[in-house]
Amino acid sequence: MTQSTQSFADAAGRYALSLFELSKDEKIVEEIDANVTLIQKAIQSSQDFKNFINNPTLKKDQRINVINILGKNYGLNNYFVNFLKILVEKNRIFFLEKILRDFKLILSDFRGEINAIVSMPTKISDAQVKDIEATLNSLLKKKINLDFKLDPSLISGAKLQIGSYMIDDTAKSKFNKILNNL
Repeated sequence: MTQSTQSFADAAGRYALSLFELSKDEKIVEEIDANVTLIQKAIQSSQDFKNFINNPTLKKDQRINVINILGKNYGLNNYFVNFLKILVEKNRIFFLEKILRDFKLILSDFRGEINAIVSMPTKISDAQVKDIEATLNSLLKKKINLDFKLDPSLISGAKLQIGSYMIDDTAKSKFNKILNNL
């Protein structure tokens, strides 16, 4: 793995690594990646689904039934469905968001890609995000996976984080530097 600073020693990381190893061994990495992306989008867009994951009062059989329905309705890979069921059986389903995030990091590392986050105080178009991504791709000579974050507290400018490296050209950070020097 190229991003050796990333540690997957916690429980969620170990589950993510197991899911990745399984998908690699079974040669279904792309299919599992698509399933992970689908579930991540469901978590982000549906408060009901988020509650399903985090609600401790739901019984295991209820969760298993919902997972079976999701698997059938959305054509999820059987290995992925079984993985979700294991999380339910082991009472680890509440780790799902972090597991999926860690899986994506492991997968990016495996592919030799770099994950980056750009934060700005105003929304930018998908085309602008793609332009930033293309510029970073050509500068760093690697595939960049760029994630856009809206942060109105930044006032103006942008903040770019690539791994542990941060470029902060926001008005907020400039104001803080001035205040710290007084």
